[in-house]
Amino acid sequence: MSDVSLALAQTRYALRGFLRDPSALIFTAFFPILLLLLFNAIFTGVTDFNGTHVRAPAYYTASIIAYEIMLVSFSSLLVRVTTNRERGLLKRFRGTPMPSWVYLFSEIARTLVVVAATVAVLVAVGALFYHVTLSARLLAGLVVYLVVGVFCFSALALALTRLCRTADAASAIGPLAATILAFLSGVFIPVAVMPAWMLDLGKVFPLEHLARGLQAAFLLPGSTGITGVDLAVMLAWGAAALIGAVELFGWEPLGAGAGRAHR
Repeated sequence: MSDVSLALAQTRYALRGFLRDPSALIFTAFFPILLLLLFNAIFTGVTDFNGTHVRAPAYYTASIIAYEIMLVSFSSLLVRVTTNRERGLLKRFRGTPMPSWVYLFSEIARTLVVVAATVAVLVAVGALFYHVTLSARLLAGLVVYLVVGVFCFSALALALTRLCRTADAASAIGPLAATILAFLSGVFIPVAVMPAWMLDLGKVFPLEHLARGLQAAFLLPGSTGITGVDLAVMLAWGAAALIGAVELFGWEPLGAGAGRAHR
């Protein structure tokens, strides 16, 4: 069997594992829908975006999609890889004849498939229940930001696994970082009511550029939302994180049980 066939087979295995885990399925698939329903129940009417009055449901559809991309690509991947490492699964996997990159490929491919599926559900909810207008240009921008977002946040997750010595640490750091960035990036709070210093701080991080690009695609008629600045910031973060992941990623357990795992 070729390496590519192995990678695809491992991806299918990873996806089956996801579908057989009810808690992961519920958290990943239904939590963002619940958030979308809650925010659109609280924030009704119109808000301001780039000096233009826009419908709040379209704003939050784009925002929750950005949050979901980060949640699955960063938080979930960080927790999953760290947990597998601390259980000794990565060490055992590396001891097999299968190339090490196959595992990482399968995890990122699984992430991409899960993100694409959940984003499709969110877009359908927005279109059916909140009258979000879909167009070819919007969908083109959505695909670009989805792929770049998964690359950026998956690379960050793999790089950060080195700093998470236990699964509990990853379970705390991942969701906390996603929540803080969501507030800084105009995901949970409309940018029109955020203080300037918070907006400026949010622009340093990739989630703000992912959210802003998707918001532009969903809110501005005829726009893909794609800008060179947004893509450049996300790609720069992703490239830096990828270099860090290559240098720092570890296959051996790091936590309290690391000594026992090595014996």
